[in-house]
Amino acid sequence: MNARVTERDVRLLAKLGVCRWLTTTQVKRLYFPEATLNAVQKRLRKLSDAGYLRSHREHLTAEAMHAVGPKGKPLVKEKGIEVTLSHDVPAQLEHLVGVNDLRVAVEASGMDVAWFFGYWELSDLGWTHPVIPDAVFAVRVPERRCFVLEYDRSTETIEKLVHKLRYYDRGLPGFPFEAVVIVAERTRQLDLISREMRRESLTVVLLASAAAEVTDAAIFACEFTEVPGGKRRKLLDSPREDLEI
Repeated sequence: MNARVTERDVRLLAKLGVCRWLTTTQVKRLYFPEATLNAVQKRLRKLSDAGYLRSHREHLTAEAMHAVGPKGKPLVKEKGIEVTLSHDVPAQLEHLVGVNDLRVAVEASGMDVAWFFGYWELSDLGWTHPVIPDAVFAVRVPERRCFVLEYDRSTETIEKLVHKLRYYDRGLPGFPFEAVVIVAERTRQLDLISREMRRESLTVVLLASAAAEVTDAAIFACEFTEVPGGKRRKLLDSPREDLEI
Protein backbone atom coordinates (compact mmCIF):
# COMPACT_ATOMS: atom_id res chain seq x y z
CA MET A 1 0.00 0.00 0.00
CA ASN A 2 1.29 3.47 -0.90
CA ALA A 3 0.95 6.42 1.45
CA ARG A 4 1.83 10.01 0.70
CA VAL A 5 4.32 10.98 3.39
CA THR A 6 3.85 14.50 4.70
CA GLU A 7 6.39 16.77 6.41
CA ARG A 8 4.66 16.00 9.71
CA ASP A 9 5.02 12.26 9.06
CA VAL A 10 8.77 12.73 8.53
CA ARG A 11 9.04 14.67 11.80
CA LEU A 12 7.13 11.87 13.52
CA LEU A 13 9.46 9.24 12.05
CA ALA A 14 12.50 11.23 13.24
CA LYS A 15 11.03 11.43 16.74
CA LEU A 16 10.40 7.68 16.70
CA GLY A 17 14.03 7.22 15.71
CA VAL A 18 15.03 9.08 18.87
CA CYS A 19 12.39 7.65 21.22
CA ARG A 20 12.49 4.07 19.89
CA TRP A 21 8.80 3.48 20.64
CA LEU A 22 5.85 5.82 21.19
CA THR A 23 2.26 4.98 22.05
CA THR A 24 -0.64 6.27 19.96
CA THR A 25 -1.52 8.69 22.77
CA GLN A 26 2.05 10.04 22.87
CA VAL A 27 2.06 10.52 19.10
CA LYS A 28 -1.27 12.33 19.31
CA ARG A 29 -0.02 14.74 22.00
CA LEU A 30 3.13 15.58 20.04
CA TYR A 31 1.90 15.75 16.44
CA PHE A 32 -1.91 15.61 16.27
CA PRO A 33 -3.13 17.55 19.35
CA GLU A 34 -6.27 18.83 17.63
CA ALA A 35 -7.22 15.56 15.88
CA THR A 36 -9.52 12.89 17.23
CA LEU A 37 -7.95 9.69 18.51
CA ASN A 38 -9.73 7.77 15.75
CA ALA A 39 -8.18 10.01 13.07
CA VAL A 40 -4.72 9.52 14.56
CA GLN A 41 -5.19 5.75 14.68
CA LYS A 42 -6.20 5.72 11.02
CA ARG A 43 -3.16 7.74 9.98
CA LEU A 44 -0.77 5.54 11.95
CA ARG A 45 -2.40 2.41 10.55
CA LYS A 46 -1.92 3.74 7.02
CA LEU A 47 1.76 4.48 7.66
CA SER A 48 2.21 1.07 9.24
CA ASP A 49 0.49 -0.77 6.37
CA ALA A 50 2.76 1.10 3.94
CA GLY A 51 5.88 0.01 5.86
CA TYR A 52 6.93 3.41 7.23
CA LEU A 53 6.03 2.40 10.76
CA ARG A 54 6.09 -0.83 12.71
CA SER A 55 3.23 -1.16 15.16
CA HIS A 56 2.95 -3.51 18.12
CA ARG A 57 0.42 -4.45 20.78
CA GLU A 58 1.41 -6.32 23.93
CA HIS A 59 -2.11 -7.82 24.01
CA LEU A 60 -5.53 -7.19 22.47
CA THR A 61 -6.59 -4.51 24.98
CA ALA A 62 -3.19 -2.78 25.14
CA GLU A 63 -2.55 0.52 23.41
CA ALA A 64 -0.64 0.24 20.14
CA MET A 65 3.00 1.27 20.09
CA HIS A 66 4.94 2.46 17.07
CA ALA A 67 8.54 2.39 15.88
CA VAL A 68 10.34 3.18 12.62
CA GLY A 69 9.59 0.66 9.87
CA PRO A 70 11.75 -0.44 6.88
CA LYS A 71 10.50 2.30 4.53
CA GLY A 72 10.85 4.90 7.26
CA LYS A 73 14.51 4.15 7.99
CA PRO A 74 16.00 6.03 4.98
CA LEU A 75 13.82 9.07 5.75
CA VAL A 76 15.08 9.09 9.32
CA LYS A 77 18.67 8.64 8.16
CA GLU A 78 18.32 11.80 6.06
CA LYS A 79 17.73 13.61 9.37
CA GLY A 80 21.02 12.25 10.73
CA ILE A 81 19.38 9.62 12.94
CA GLU A 82 20.51 6.02 12.71
CA VAL A 83 18.03 3.33 13.71
CA THR A 84 18.39 -0.43 13.95
CA LEU A 85 15.31 -2.28 12.79
CA SER A 86 14.34 -5.19 15.01
CA HIS A 87 11.35 -7.46 15.41
CA ASP A 88 11.87 -7.45 19.18
CA VAL A 89 10.52 -4.88 21.62
CA PRO A 90 12.65 -3.71 24.57
CA ALA A 91 12.64 -5.96 27.62
CA GLN A 92 11.76 -2.98 29.83
CA LEU A 93 9.12 -1.58 27.53
CA GLU A 94 6.95 -0.10 30.31
CA HIS A 95 9.92 1.82 31.68
CA LEU A 96 10.71 3.19 28.21
CA VAL A 97 7.06 4.23 27.78
CA GLY A 98 7.13 5.97 31.18
CA VAL A 99 10.27 7.96 30.37
CA ASN A 100 8.81 8.93 26.99
CA ASP A 101 5.59 9.99 28.75
CA LEU A 102 7.73 12.48 30.66
CA ARG A 103 9.52 13.52 27.44
CA VAL A 104 6.13 14.26 25.89
CA ALA A 105 5.07 16.18 29.01
CA VAL A 106 8.16 18.38 28.64
CA GLU A 107 8.13 18.78 24.85
CA ALA A 108 4.37 19.38 24.56
CA SER A 109 4.38 21.93 27.40
CA GLY A 110 4.88 24.96 25.17
CA MET A 111 8.15 25.79 26.92
CA ASP A 112 11.36 26.51 25.00
CA VAL A 113 12.99 23.08 25.40
CA ALA A 114 16.75 23.15 24.89
CA TRP A 115 17.03 19.36 24.91
CA PHE A 116 15.71 16.12 26.38
CA PHE A 117 17.77 12.92 26.37
CA GLY A 118 16.63 9.50 27.59
CA TYR A 119 18.97 7.04 29.28
CA TRP A 120 19.48 5.10 26.04
CA GLU A 121 20.85 8.21 24.31
CA LEU A 122 23.43 9.27 26.89
CA SER A 123 26.27 6.90 25.96
CA ASP A 124 26.27 8.20 22.37
CA LEU A 125 26.58 11.71 23.78
CA GLY A 126 29.75 10.85 25.65
CA TRP A 127 28.20 10.38 29.10
CA THR A 128 30.98 9.02 31.34
CA HIS A 129 29.54 9.44 34.83
CA PRO A 130 29.13 6.22 36.84
CA VAL A 131 25.43 6.92 37.39
CA ILE A 132 23.02 7.02 34.45
CA PRO A 133 19.82 9.08 34.92
CA ASP A 134 16.56 7.96 33.35
CA ALA A 135 16.63 11.28 31.51
CA VAL A 136 18.09 14.77 31.54
CA PHE A 137 16.45 17.87 30.12
CA ALA A 138 16.83 21.63 29.97
CA VAL A 139 14.52 24.54 29.19
CA ARG A 140 15.21 28.20 28.42
CA VAL A 141 13.21 30.67 30.57
CA PRO A 142 15.16 32.60 29.15
CA GLU A 143 18.22 31.37 31.04
CA ARG A 144 18.90 27.66 30.68
CA ARG A 145 17.71 25.49 33.58
CA CYS A 146 18.78 21.86 33.63
CA PHE A 147 17.25 18.92 35.51
CA VAL A 148 18.02 15.26 36.12
CA LEU A 149 15.03 12.91 35.95
CA GLU A 150 14.42 9.62 37.72
CA TYR A 151 11.32 7.59 36.87
CA ASP A 152 10.42 5.10 39.60
CA ARG A 153 8.11 2.20 38.72
CA SER A 154 8.79 0.41 42.03
CA THR A 155 10.53 -2.38 40.11
CA GLU A 156 13.88 -1.61 41.74
CA THR A 157 14.74 -1.37 45.41
CA ILE A 158 14.65 1.94 47.25
CA GLU A 159 18.30 1.29 48.11
CA LYS A 160 19.25 1.46 44.43
CA LEU A 161 17.54 4.82 44.03
CA VAL A 162 19.24 6.15 47.17
CA HIS A 163 22.59 4.97 45.78
CA LYS A 164 22.00 7.06 42.65
CA LEU A 165 20.91 10.08 44.69
CA ARG A 166 24.15 9.94 46.68
CA TYR A 167 26.06 10.21 43.42
CA TYR A 168 23.98 13.18 42.35
CA ASP A 169 24.64 14.79 45.72
CA ARG A 170 28.35 14.82 44.91
CA GLY A 171 27.63 16.62 41.66
CA LEU A 172 28.23 15.57 38.07
CA PRO A 173 31.46 17.27 36.90
CA GLY A 174 30.89 19.09 33.63
CA PHE A 175 27.13 18.69 33.93
CA PRO A 176 25.63 21.28 36.30
CA PHE A 177 21.98 20.76 37.14
CA GLU A 178 19.42 22.46 39.34
CA ALA A 179 17.53 19.54 40.85
CA VAL A 180 16.77 15.85 40.63
CA VAL A 181 13.14 15.31 39.62
CA ILE A 182 11.72 12.02 40.92
CA VAL A 183 8.50 10.82 39.30
CA ALA A 184 6.98 7.73 40.90
CA GLU A 185 4.38 5.46 39.31
CA ARG A 186 2.78 4.80 42.71
CA THR A 187 1.97 7.50 45.27
CA ARG A 188 2.97 5.18 48.11
CA GLN A 189 6.50 5.07 46.70
CA LEU A 190 6.82 8.81 47.31
CA ASP A 191 6.23 8.24 51.03
CA LEU A 192 8.92 5.55 51.09
CA ILE A 193 11.38 7.82 49.29
CA SER A 194 10.66 10.72 51.65
CA ARG A 195 11.08 8.48 54.70
CA GLU A 196 14.39 7.16 53.40
CA MET A 197 15.68 10.64 52.62
CA ARG A 198 15.15 11.71 56.23
CA ARG A 199 17.92 9.27 57.12
CA GLU A 200 20.29 10.81 54.59
CA SER A 201 22.13 14.12 54.79
CA LEU A 202 21.96 15.07 51.13
CA THR A 203 22.11 18.66 49.96
CA VAL A 204 21.02 18.06 46.36
CA VAL A 205 17.55 19.44 45.59
CA LEU A 206 15.03 16.59 45.23
CA LEU A 207 11.58 17.32 43.78
CA ALA A 208 9.06 14.47 43.73
CA SER A 209 5.63 13.85 42.24
CA ALA A 210 3.34 11.02 41.19
CA ALA A 211 3.40 10.18 37.47
CA ALA A 212 -0.34 10.78 37.09
CA GLU A 213 -0.01 14.35 38.35
CA VAL A 214 2.86 15.10 35.97
CA THR A 215 1.28 13.62 32.84
CA ASP A 216 -2.31 14.74 33.50
CA ALA A 217 -1.31 18.36 34.05
CA ALA A 218 1.33 20.42 32.31
CA ILE A 219 4.60 19.36 33.93
CA PHE A 220 5.63 22.94 34.57
CA ALA A 221 2.28 23.73 36.19
CA CYS A 222 2.43 20.65 38.43
CA GLU A 223 3.41 21.14 42.07
CA PHE A 224 6.29 18.96 43.20
CA THR A 225 7.20 18.14 46.79
CA GLU A 226 10.64 18.93 48.11
CA VAL A 227 12.07 15.77 49.65
CA PRO A 228 12.33 15.40 52.55
CA GLY A 229 11.19 18.91 53.56
CA GLY A 230 7.66 18.63 52.21
CA LYS A 231 7.40 22.11 50.73
CA ARG A 232 5.33 22.29 47.57
CA ARG A 233 6.74 24.18 44.57
CA LYS A 234 6.56 24.22 40.82
CA LEU A 235 9.52 23.01 38.82
CA LEU A 236 10.57 26.45 37.64
CA ASP A 237 9.91 28.31 40.87
CA SER A 238 13.08 29.98 42.06
CA PRO A 239 14.72 27.61 44.56
CA ARG A 240 15.31 28.85 48.07
CA GLU A 241 18.72 30.39 48.57
CA ASP A 242 19.78 27.61 50.93
CA LEU A 243 18.87 25.00 48.31
CA GLU A 244 20.81 26.42 45.39
CA ILE A 245 23.34 24.05 43.81
